[in-house]
Amino acid sequence: MIQKEGLGWRLESDISRKKFSILIGAKDCSVELLYTEWETLCALIFDLIDEHGKLKNNLMAEEDICLEMERYPCWACINGNRDSWSLKVILSSENEERRGIELFWPIPAAQVFVAAMRTMWDSKQ
Repeated sequence: MIQKEGLGWRLESDISRKKFSILIGAKDCSVELLYTEWETLCALIFDLIDEHGKLKNNLMAEEDICLEMERYPCWACINGNRDSWSLKVILSSENEERRGIELFWPIPAAQVFVAAMRTMWDSKQ
C-alpha cells in the first residue's frame, strides 16, 4: 500500500484491493477509483498540466488562466495564474453503472496533490 497525504489532499494505492484500488481525497471528502479510472484521470491531468506549462511563460504575473480538458469519463480544470492553480475534477455518471464524482483542490493543495499523483504514477510505470 502506498499512502500520501497533505493539507487538503490524500492519495492511496492498494493493489491488494481488486476493484477500487486507488483513493483520491480533497479537503472534506474522498473517493475510491477503479484502476482504469485512475489511468484516465492521470493522463488527463498530466496533459492539462503540460498544456499549462507551455502557456505559462506567455502570461504576465497578474494574468489569470483557466484550462479545461475532457477525456471520457473525466473532465478536469485548472484555474489560476502562471505560478499556481486550483484543480477541479468531475467523473461523469451517464448511466446507472457509474457513479458521479466531483472533487476540488484549492491553491496550493492542487499542485502538491498532482505532484504526488505523478510520483505514484511514475513508480508503477
